[in-house]
Amino acid sequence: MKKLNYIFLIIACTFTQAQVMITAGVTATPSPNTDAALELYSQNRNKGLLMPKVSLTATNNPSPLPSHIAGITVYNTNTATATALTSVTPGFYYNDGTSWNKLEVQTPTVGDIKHSSTAADHEGWYLLNGRAVSTLPAVAQTNATSLGFSTVLPDSSDKFLKAKSATETLGTNTGSTSVTLARVNLPNTTYNATTTSDGAHTHTYNDRASGVTNSIEGGSNQTVVDNDAETSTTSSAGAHTHTYNLSTGGSSTPLNLTPKYLSTYIFVYLGQ
Repeated sequence: MKKLNYIFLIIACTFTQAQVMITAGVTATPSPNTDAALELYSQNRNKGLLMPKVSLTATNNPSPLPSHIAGITVYNTNTATATALTSVTPGFYYNDGTSWNKLEVQTPTVGDIKHSSTAADHEGWYLLNGRAVSTLPAVAQTNATSLGFSTVLPDSSDKFLKAKSATETLGTNTGSTSVTLARVNLPNTTYNATTTSDGAHTHTYNDRASGVTNSIEGGSNQTVVDNDAETSTTSSAGAHTHTYNLSTGGSSTPLNLTPKYLSTYIFVYLGQ
């Protein structure tokens, strides 16, 4: 009875200050924090808050509560995975008025990669900038080596990330931002450039002086025997073909393959 009276006295004193303090211990009651509606105090600092344990069935089902009540926090002891979207596993859950939500911290794993606008190493995240692994803290060195980065970290400067293939080495830098087309890259098409063989036609020529030999296309050589310039025409019976080369006019300028992008810093998590 004496102990109960002591507890009631503590509660009565704390209510007069519009705060409630629950203590564990027999020493004089400390002053409650004026900003707290409820404060728990452990004299020997060896006690904790034990949340009510319930067995939830699904995140969209308030059971074992009669309805969803925003702000209620419980510790769930049940595992129910009937559907992925409403499954529950042991842990702390709070209710937002329409469903249960699990309270959990997303802790990174060694080897995780992230993009950031922060330029410096932070909280176990190390910038992939090609630096020597030996310059990192001891824990980071060990974890970097376990990932296969025994000498240097990969340099992510001006690089895009891709999924690793079975034959690639983790962190290998390769590829190019441009490509130059070669003949083997062109479509497998044959183009013929030959004139027809029935093109009978004539050629004209001038003789300029006596005794000069002119070579006539499609015919034999003739020697001019007069001193007068004269324009002559060959026979039209000499049907023949012509071949020619056509230049593309190209200059082998590489094609830029870089798409539109947003530049960020890339980090790997190596632990703290």
